[in-house]
Amino acid sequence: MPAEVLVMCSACGRPQTAARRRCAFCNAELPEAPLPPRSPESSEPPAPWPGVTPLTLDLGNRRALAVNDARLSFQGRPGGGPALDVPWARVKRLEWSTRPYLEALGLLAFTALGLLWAPTQAVRIMALAAGVLGVMLTGLYRHHGLTVELDDGSRMRWPLGMAPRGSAREARLQVARAALAEAGRVRRVPVAGFDA
Repeated sequence: MPAEVLVMCSACGRPQTAARRRCAFCNAELPEAPLPPRSPESSEPPAPWPGVTPLTLDLGNRRALAVNDARLSFQGRPGGGPALDVPWARVKRLEWSTRPYLEALGLLAFTALGLLWAPTQAVRIMALAAGVLGVMLTGLYRHHGLTVELDDGSRMRWPLGMAPRGSAREARLQVARAALAEAGRVRRVPVAGFDA
C-alpha cells in the first residue's frame, strides 16, 4: 500500500493529505504534491518506518492529528492558528483519555434553584427539564484528549474534542486512536488508554 503524501497549505500552513484539492481548514487550493522517490526494484515508494505510513487523522470539527516519520502534530483550533507539533524523538509516552461530558451537570444548579425558589409552576418545570437535559448530555457525549509526555518530563495536553457516543465523529476519533497507538508501538513509545 503506498504511503499517504502530506502537503502544507500555502495559506494557513497546516499539514494534510495531498489527495485533497482544497485545504480542509481554510478552503484554499493546495499546492501540487511532490512525487516521492521510487526505488528501481519497486513501483511503490518506500515507507519511512516499517508498518506505519505518514498520514493525517481527521478528528472532525476541523481538528486533525498528523503523523509522519519525524513529527507528531495537532491542529486543534478550528478558526486557525499554528499547529502544535513535537518530534517523535522527544516523545516518551502517549496517553489517550476519554471522559463523560461532566460540564453539562452544571444545569443541575439551575434545577435546584428553580425547584426551591421558582415563583411559578412553569419555571419549576423548565428547571426540571434543564436538569434532565444536563444528565442526558452527560451520558450521551464524551470528551477525548491526548497527553504527550516529552523526554524532559513536561506534558502537552491536546483536547481532541467532544463527540456523541456512536456518532460518525466518535468513529473518526476511534480510527485516529488506533492509528496513533500503532504509530507509537512501532516507534517503541509506551501508550496508555488506547485500548479502551
